Amino acid sequence: MDTNAAGRRYQAWYSKLLRLYPRPFRERFGGSMTQTFHDLCRERRNARRSLFGLVLWIFFETSRGIVRENTAQMTQMQKTVLRVALVALGLLMVPLVSSQVVEGWNWGPGAFVFTYVLFFGTGMAYALIARRMSAWAYKAAVGLALVAGFVLGWATMVHMSETENPVNLVYFGVLAVGAAGAGLARLEARGMARALFAMAASLAVAWVITQVLFSDTPAGPVWNVGVMHGGFVLIFATAGLLFRHASLAGSK
Repeated sequence: MDTNAAGRRYQAWYSKLLRLYPRPFRERFGGSMTQTFHDLCRERRNARRSLFGLVLWIFFETSRGIVRENTAQMTQMQKTVLRVALVALGLLMVPLVSSQVVEGWNWGPGAFVFTYVLFFGTGMAYALIARRMSAWAYKAAVGLALVAGFVLGWATMVHMSETENPVNLVYFGVLAVGAAGAGLARLEARGMARALFAMAASLAVAWVITQVLFSDTPAGPVWNVGVMHGGFVLIFATAGLLFRHASLAGSK
């Protein structure tokens, strides 16, 4: 057997094996682990000893490390999911109790399910997105966008339950624009900035649809509604500017 060829083959396999580590661990230690493996194989070749036993032992130990690190990663994720689920359940108690003591609060089971999903989805989105980024502007933008999106979704749900006017579904379209934009941007700051600017523009269009084209929509005085819409537009635009700042600062 050509020892050098066997060494190159083992190194290629080892590089593929390292890909099974969680990405943060791989980015931190992958280079040094590859170099150590290369050095051990070279020493073994120089001593004219077989590589097979050494490689088998290293692959076994590395596989144990992969299982251990991925288990730790999964455990942390499970803890995050559990914490967010419990917080969302606690927040759900507020409208649930209120529906029992406030006269005229007539939410059906579907509304409570939607509210829980809204709480849980918002919490998980922040937990998963913000922890990946170190720039303060990115984290602030994520928090601002999620809070504004949550309040908009909540207000829309409550208003629809009171008026049963389907035209208000356009506000869920604003949230869909943001979700689609974030997916296309793959959470990169530059693309997220564009997504938030698109949400601000979509919300302005939604105001025109509900208050101008459908002026009979019982959504309250036009001035008050306009101020409320303007506030949300400003918040989404501000979040977009924060994402842009994070992008210019070199944040991913």
